[in-house]
Amino acid sequence: MQPGISASRLLLFLAICVPWQNLSAATVNFAPLLFYESSAGEHELSLAGPFLEFTSGFSAFRPLYYSDENETDLLYPLGRFTSERRRFIPLFTRVEEEDREHVNALLFFSGRYEDERYGGFFPLYGTFSHRFGYDRIRFVLWPLYSETTNSGIDAYSVLWPVFRYSPGREFQIFPLYGYEKTLNYRHDFALWPFIHFRRGAQHINAVLPFFYHSSGDTYWNIAVLWPLFTYSRDTSPELTSANFPWPLLRTASGAYEELKIFPFYWSRTQGDAYRMKIILWPLYKHDVSFSPDAGVREERTTVFLFNRKSTRVSQGDADSEQLTVWPLWHRHVHDDRTLWYFPWIIPIHDDGFRRNWLPLLTLASGETSPELSEVSVLWRTFLYRNSDSCSSFSLSFLFSYERCPGYRRVGFFSDLIRWGWTAP
Repeated sequence: MQPGISASRLLLFLAICVPWQNLSAATVNFAPLLFYESSAGEHELSLAGPFLEFTSGFSAFRPLYYSDENETDLLYPLGRFTSERRRFIPLFTRVEEEDREHVNALLFFSGRYEDERYGGFFPLYGTFSHRFGYDRIRFVLWPLYSETTNSGIDAYSVLWPVFRYSPGREFQIFPLYGYEKTLNYRHDFALWPFIHFRRGAQHINAVLPFFYHSSGDTYWNIAVLWPLFTYSRDTSPELTSANFPWPLLRTASGAYEELKIFPFYWSRTQGDAYRMKIILWPLYKHDVSFSPDAGVREERTTVFLFNRKSTRVSQGDADSEQLTVWPLWHRHVHDDRTLWYFPWIIPIHDDGFRRNWLPLLTLASGETSPELSEVSVLWRTFLYRNSDSCSSFSLSFLFSYERCPGYRRVGFFSDLIRWGWTAP
């Protein structure tokens, strides 16, 4: 056995005076206070557990800051910056696309649609182009006055939404009376939302909530004490449904089959495309969906809302699987990579949450891939790794052990003192 002391590791820990980005095949483990590792041109430095982390791929000062080559997060989810979209809610948003861009800075806004620019200062004065479903919006002292243009049709509003007028098309004194008409239909209302009368491809006669009736070329619906008691009949596709009362009891047959006795039992089947069953909601739910065009089948089982197992099969092979035992544990299998976390306090699967918040809430985690398996407890205070050739584990700076073919090593104090020997 040969004792040895690594001077570069000692200098790194005591003074950080050696450029750690340039060190190769080095490890300093004083987890969770400090952990440094470099190998094959890549490096990773963690300070104070998950709070400060600097690697070859990203930098993080959680939960304030995260940045990689594709995006930057500031106080996620408030701030997120990519090449196309930038925001810090509620102070600033910016969206840039090929044919349009839009900027909001508090009450000021500006933008571009193709070669046309617009802007304003809300609510004093402004113009929007191709926003909010309209070709153009203009306003002065909103909601005092505004006007919209869509498909060449102008509409004017005073004290929106009270007074609205479009020549030959729309008039309303909200909520007392109003109408909207086109070449294909006319819809009148009085004392909105209670009284409705519509003629065209769809006919509606309604005095809500007492009575509602609508009909078209292939269907008709009737409701009493809407939406509690309803009956619908459609011939394209063939479907008959009834609620008595909604949302407690429902039946449907034809294009899909449905039976609901809520919260005790609920089932819905739509051929091979979708199947769902709920028993004693929110105790148990199971659903299966299939997209024949994409060849994707997804199956999900949920217990008490947050405990879930889901599987996604694409082209006959399982490419994703998730299992959640809330709030204790979560496992995610994607392709040949498996990740698990303990605990799983906030059941959010958003990538931004995983980058910024999940490391702060995780006491133990693991990863398995064809190349490497790793288990970390208390942010690498205990660290276990296993690859095709070697396995190792460490307890912070106190102790480490490595086993490779024909070789063994034991280390103490972040391997400042170590012994290595050959073994069969």
